[in-house]
Amino acid sequence: MASFIAASLLIALLVSASNTAAAPSPSVVLNGDIVSTAQEMQQARYFTFVMLIKMVQEKIPHNTTFLMPNDRMLSTASIPENQVLEFLSRHSIPAPLMFDDLIRLPNGTVVPTAHSSQTITITNTGQQKLYFNNIELTGPDVCRIGDSFRCHGINGVIRPTVPRGKGLACPGHIAPPTAAPAPASVANQSLETSSLTSPSMGSVTKWGKTMARGEASF
Repeated sequence: MASFIAASLLIALLVSASNTAAAPSPSVVLNGDIVSTAQEMQQARYFTFVMLIKMVQEKIPHNTTFLMPNDRMLSTASIPENQVLEFLSRHSIPAPLMFDDLIRLPNGTVVPTAHSSQTITITNTGQQKLYFNNIELTGPDVCRIGDSFRCHGINGVIRPTVPRGKGLACPGHIAPPTAAPAPASVANQSLETSSLTSPSMGSVTKWGKTMARGEASF
């Protein structure tokens, strides 16, 4: 009985080792998927987006849907080399979604992106038209071959959004300091002096002198 159990365990280990040797590693599968996905993008003439993908393809997570601006739109965007992954993250949904999946989402649905602080609001017009942050989806289902990636063409660049509650800080309004009231004698002297230096304002001069003597009547 003991020998049977030992033999069974040995067979199981051999089968497991054989399967492990035959099955490609996840990284190989991922690399193969992203390569075939990039080829589909290139065939659809999204050359600039393909270039960005190739710059950081080792860091791209699997199970991703790309929203791809065309070359003309990307020519207007400034993307430093150290921000390529961030840019792609804003244009990525962390799930492989075909157009039929997206079109089922209700109008106003907010979906996450691969960027931790960015979301996308979907506008569904109900007429087979979708907008992502008001940018129209113009090329559905460009990528179909692999299991890990899907991609769709859009006619604009998704800009960074400021998360709620984290708006730009504005310096508070600082009111100018209030001057201390001048003593009565100084105020009267100032009023009388200013009135004397304004000959053209005779009535004001007379009123100022009367106030200084305390003889004003109302």
